[in-house]
Amino acid sequence: MIHHIVTLELASSDPEIRSSQAHELVRRLEALADLPGVVSLRVHHDLGLVAGHWELVLVGQYEDVAALEAYQSDPRHLEIVAWMNDGVVSARSTVDYDAA
Repeated sequence: MIHHIVTLELASSDPEIRSSQAHELVRRLEALADLPGVVSLRVHHDLGLVAGHWELVLVGQYEDVAALEAYQSDPRHLEIVAWMNDGVVSARSTVDYDAA
């Protein structure tokens, strides 16, 4: 099983915009859980207890590398990435690993 972890930092400094965009990111990304090969896909908000923590983390599990690659190249995913890159997300980090 392949695990795909992505942390996301939102670009806006306005708390209302950040909150709205965070909820929209959760809604859009979790809707991709129905793609073939996706075992699970969840997006979580940071608790906000420590300054400097990033806003969101996506935790996905995929049947295999081919399923992860299919997810990443799916038009629905690419549309979300384009939206994120259009000023919603300022930075992201990703780790993929095999939990076999």
